[in-house]
Amino acid sequence: MFKSKKTWVLIALLVAADQCVKLYINANLLGAALPIAPPVLFFKPVFNTDYSWFASMLDLSAGKWLHAAVVGFLILIITLFYRFINLRMGSRTAVNSLFAFLFSGALCSLLDKVFWNGSLDFILVNGLFTFDTKDVYISVFIGLVLLFLVLKNKTIAEMGEKRLPRQFLKELLPKKRKAA
Repeated sequence: MFKSKKTWVLIALLVAADQCVKLYINANLLGAALPIAPPVLFFKPVFNTDYSWFASMLDLSAGKWLHAAVVGFLILIITLFYRFINLRMGSRTAVNSLFAFLFSGALCSLLDKVFWNGSLDFILVNGLFTFDTKDVYISVFIGLVLLFLVLKNKTIAEMGEKRLPRQFLKELLPKKRKAA
């Protein structure tokens, strides 16, 4: 289905790293508070049982399975779009890198919701928020997109063409049948 085995190996390593770090912190470092770059950055583990940053900020109480279903749906869309891009443009390092970080972040988010009943966040930005490795993966994805846009990366420019997203949506939506 997907051409780049390296991409899937990277995804497996990123997800494994996220889960191993959380397992270690949960077993050994809950309750710890350590400075990383004071007075701004600290290691301070906390369970976020609001299931998402959005729900936490807006004080929404949507349930675990609704959040898991939304993330599962997003993973499906991300995967279908990645497949679509690879079929249209061929396997490209830029696309594979973007996909690896976004897919890893989304999969880690799903694992958090299903197996951790929330998220074990552990890096505190003083006075603002606490985040974890999956948030770093998603931030790396965003950073790479911005970097590729600034550098005018040819692959990203081709992906950003107006017709490509429309073609993807056409492929997703059921075809209209002509009346006989």
